[in-house]
Formats: sequence, C-alpha cells, structure tokens
Amino acid sequence: MLLAIAAIVWTYSVNPDDVALSYDASGSGDFFLTKSQVFYLASAIFLLNNVLIAAMKKQIHTIPISVLPIPAKEGWRQNRAELDEFLGNWLYAIVGAVNVILGIGLFALATVNSQQFVQSISDFEWLYYVSLFLLVLVFVIIPLRLLRPPVPAS
Repeated sequence: MLLAIAAIVWTYSVNPDDVALSYDASGSGDFFLTKSQVFYLASAIFLLNNVLIAAMKKQIHTIPISVLPIPAKEGWRQNRAELDEFLGNWLYAIVGAVNVILGIGLFALATVNSQQFVQSISDFEWLYYVSLFLLVLVFVIIPLRLLRPPVPAS
C-alpha cells in the first residue's frame, strides 16, 4: 500500500501538466491526460481496490459454501474456518498484486514523462511480464489450492 501511495504522490509531483498514457510506434505520446486526471484516476483505483476487496473479505464467512465456485465443497464444508482464512488471504493477495502493479506502473509512467530522465517507453517492457506473472500467480496458481481440501486432524 505504501508503494502505491508513494507512486501516486511522486507521479503527481514530477509529471508535466500533460501526461502521455499511450505511445505510437516511434515512442511519442498519442493519448494524453492532465496530471490531475492521472492522480484522481490512480487514487480511485487504489481506493476501490483496497476498500471494496477488504469489504468483501469481511463478508466471506456469510457466503454459503454451496454457492462458492470451489471444487471439493464437502471437504471444505468440514473445514470452514480454513476456507474462510484461505479466501481472505487470497483477496488480500489480489489487493497486493493490484497495488504493486499500480505502483510500478505509475513509477514507470512518471519516469517516461519526466524531463529529468532519458528513458523511453521501451525501457519498461519488463513491466508487462511482471504484471502478467503477478496476475497469473494470484488468479490461477493460488486458487489451485482449492482443488485439495485440508485433511482433518485425527
């Protein structure tokens, strides 16, 4: 969360009045927003992400297992506390992934648009792969744990 907040504030302080968000093949900007619009958009994403998903986490225990899209429902029904903890941690992992992607994306955006640095948009192609890795980890690999319910202690 601190990375995302720092990125939002730093981006606002170093960006020029018009911030390029999209670039053509030659690397020059072709879609612009004002730095205030970028600030409010990033702040809205940050707040919605953190507030809505945290609110969802608090309601997990009220959702019947029969409506959750998880395999092996009967095994998880016997271990509801573990299921609630796992789903809550998974939601926090989603929050963390979105915050990291937002933070590093804003740092890259500010660096590319800043007059102080001499980096182009192609210097940040790695950001796509890091973001893709985080999203696959959070939305594919972590939920695979739901395939195997916990073994009850004997």
